[in-house]
Amino acid sequence: MNINIPDYVNSALLALENAGHQGFIVGGCVRDALMGKKPADWDVCTSAKPEQIKDAFSGYKTIDIGMKHGTVAVLTSGGSVEITTYRIDGEYLDNRHPQKVVFTDDLTEDLARRDFTMNAIAYHPKDGLRDPFDGQKAIANRLIRCVGEPVKRFEEDSLRILRGLRFASVLGFQIEKGSAEAMRQCAERIRKVSAERINVELSKLILGSSADKVLQEFGDIIKIAAPGLRAVSVCHAPKKLPVRLAMLFPEKTEAALRQLKYDNHTIKTAAVVAGLLREAPPEGGFAVKKLLYRHGEEISRMYFETLGRLPELEEILQSGQCYSVGQLAVNGRDLIAAGIEPGKAIGESLEYLLQAVMKGKVENDKEQLLQTVLKEAFSLPQKY
Repeated sequence: MNINIPDYVNSALLALENAGHQGFIVGGCVRDALMGKKPADWDVCTSAKPEQIKDAFSGYKTIDIGMKHGTVAVLTSGGSVEITTYRIDGEYLDNRHPQKVVFTDDLTEDLARRDFTMNAIAYHPKDGLRDPFDGQKAIANRLIRCVGEPVKRFEEDSLRILRGLRFASVLGFQIEKGSAEAMRQCAERIRKVSAERINVELSKLILGSSADKVLQEFGDIIKIAAPGLRAVSVCHAPKKLPVRLAMLFPEKTEAALRQLKYDNHTIKTAAVVAGLLREAPPEGGFAVKKLLYRHGEEISRMYFETLGRLPELEEILQSGQCYSVGQLAVNGRDLIAAGIEPGKAIGESLEYLLQAVMKGKVENDKEQLLQTVLKEAFSLPQKY
């Protein structure tokens, strides 16, 4: 088959060829293309050593991303291309990174070090596909299978366990039996993976189309990576990260997500949504507006969408019903002009008027609001 490669990537392959080296696109971009998806990134592998890569692209700006591991980024007018020398990985001492790598001229040896067969396919416009581990067959069968011995793959790099589960969720693939058994055998090694890397894989996993299936089948493994997680169904919840985190970490939400190094906004939002999900749902227009007043539109939308009641919230928002002081037809200057003493009384008066409007006791009309607040005489000066 032919893969439609962007011009700037083709140019990179041609530059390597003109310099006397092999070059292939490889990995996720080939997998995605074979599945009929548009690749987000284009990675190239080559027989050229790092310094030879730089020589082949002497007319371009290059960035030494990982010279030790053979990776150079080439910045072209069409985009950035990461080019990596064929390599054989040495021993993994930290369950994440090879202690050293050995460069090789053999593409098959390079493909043999990769995690899953679907990611161990290379392609060149002239030479076609290089698929020594039947990655195309795995893709056709919607199967995630390790390259070589599964236990060895996961002992080398424990993050591959979570990557496999993430692929299963996002792509809707099954995990081959031997690979699944190896995941469980090596699961405790996940504890050595950094929280930041777990965060990235977990976030993609729980937003995947097959998240429920993966959570149900492999929840025991995921809980090792993410203590406090409950493998509940999220398939009917909106595909919003804070919502799904709130559902999966219903208790001690903030502490659990902080341990996983999520950003403050995600942590706070998820914690509030989790708290709301523990409460009785709001009933009636005033209760809905009170929730909007307390938490604002973003969180309220997430919450009501999770409840399956988003149209109810949208009706209040679209009809312009008042739920915040800023929406009142009067402001502090209006109250001062009407005779309310500046200071604490202004805030109290506006809050009183807001509650009255939200309950439907008074229209959100300037004249009616001023009459109401003067009638109540909140902290008015003695001359009144």
